[in-house]
Amino acid sequence: MKYKILSLDGGGSWALIQARVLLDIYGDMRGHELLRKFDMAIANSGGSLVLASLCNDMKLSEIISVFQDEELRRQVFSNLFFWEKLRPRNILSLFRSLIGIGPKYSTKRKLSGLVNVLKQMDHLNPGGEAIVELPLDKLPAIIGKQSLQLLIVGYDYFKERVSFFRSNPNSATNKFNKKYYQVSLAHAIHSSSNALVNYFDAPAEINISLLNGVEKRTTWFWDGGVSGFNNPVLAGLVEAMTNGAVDKKDYCILSIGTGTGSHVNIADSGTSTDPITKAIYEKNKSNPLVITKASFKFMDDIRKMATSILSDPPDSATFITYAILDPSLNNSANLVRINPNLTPVLNENDWYDLPPAYKSDPGGMTKYKKLLAMDMDAVKEDEVKQLIDLCDKFIWDSSIPNQLIRGDIKNPALILGQPTYKSAKEKWVTSGI
Repeated sequence: MKYKILSLDGGGSWALIQARVLLDIYGDMRGHELLRKFDMAIANSGGSLVLASLCNDMKLSEIISVFQDEELRRQVFSNLFFWEKLRPRNILSLFRSLIGIGPKYSTKRKLSGLVNVLKQMDHLNPGGEAIVELPLDKLPAIIGKQSLQLLIVGYDYFKERVSFFRSNPNSATNKFNKKYYQVSLAHAIHSSSNALVNYFDAPAEINISLLNGVEKRTTWFWDGGVSGFNNPVLAGLVEAMTNGAVDKKDYCILSIGTGTGSHVNIADSGTSTDPITKAIYEKNKSNPLVITKASFKFMDDIRKMATSILSDPPDSATFITYAILDPSLNNSANLVRINPNLTPVLNENDWYDLPPAYKSDPGGMTKYKKLLAMDMDAVKEDEVKQLIDLCDKFIWDSSIPNQLIRGDIKNPALILGQPTYKSAKEKWVTSGI
């Protein structure tokens, strides 16, 4: 019997991509019907908002409309007031335009924004209590599949380690301390979507309680991506396997990202002793899509660390998950990774060029450079329009490549995964749905 896992990466507003992909695969399905097609759903950060919306029984088109509504986006990404920037921990935000470091948003208002948005879109409201305010362990029964496993990733501020908010109080992975702490859906996604340093101004304060109600307390969390599980697919497989789900061959996993890609960075190629590598480096020194200068400034280091939680190149979590299911690496396991890959392409003239989807677009260079510069907190209307255009190019005509699990598209005999959205969708529909 197949065991189906839905895994949703973090990535802020870019999680719009996940909702668009699910809409294309399943049609305008309600959240509970979609979740009942899976045995487990695991999510981090932006992906946890998509999962919460599914738990809310929203249609996929409604989830997309939330991401497209600027007023709703600004409830979650609520800018710090000037007096809030004067707090000692936020003081760098006053100089953000100069140094590129410092929080932008209120953690406290994020929670109220998340709750308000999801309450507005709550289709069930059981017993007068909104879905978003219910503890995770109550949700599978409401969704209509008691065996459904729901997991959301967070990072414990004081214990300095990953925490998994689970719907299953009897999970085998939790047997070592024999304690199951309840947490509401709102507090789980608040914890999971709380990116630090350059985004939110404080750890997320949440309430947890033992299932028997003997102990209640307040604790604090940062974004689950800090734990290394921005792509949570590996944690999902471990959770399933330790609970004795099925044989490896029977796992069907749909892992959906929030876009990957950046400028090509070949700064180290300048020191290469290979003449071909050195020639490519020299030729692309003036290329706006390429980084050829190495920088080791302290503030650059801080910026890199602040945004590294969103990165997983070349998607190690998915590769490790795949290797567990199919150690022969022959592309036969039912693990489908769907994620638009925005990397520039090296053409026959050894010049890094725009991806085909943007090269054929009259305004392609401008659009592409905006996407590369866009942070995870795409709040402005123009930014979301860029994401919608990206989804159209990726889903409708597959003119943006799909992220491979491993390999190079130039050598089709040595790849894991599917090189286009169309082929990835076909793989999933054939083996997983």
